[in-house]
Amino acid sequence: MTFKERQALRKQATIELNLGNIGEYEKLMRKAREANPDYETPLEKVWGSNNVKVVKRRKMVKELVEAGYSIGEIIAKCGTTDTTIRKDIQVLKEIGTIKDKQEIS
Repeated sequence: MTFKERQALRKQATIELNLGNIGEYEKLMRKAREANPDYETPLEKVWGSNNVKVVKRRKMVKELVEAGYSIGEIIAKCGTTDTTIRKDIQVLKEIGTIKDKQEIS
């Protein structure tokens, strides 16, 4: 969707808001926001996912890494596979939520 198309959606959303159709306004604004290829939700920016379960697990992984736990201990506490935890740590490092200086054994 082009910038002009998104602007037209926003304009239509404003008209709907002025008419008192709050639900339609929210729907159009969401559509315009999400059509932007560079748009990321706050969860995606910080945790790399919109999925609530993944975000909770990554928060737990971050806390355990900062506390100095090893990968084996993190796997045991989170109850997931080795691959999943390693992927979470990799994603958190790429985003910058976990600093590279922290040693993970």
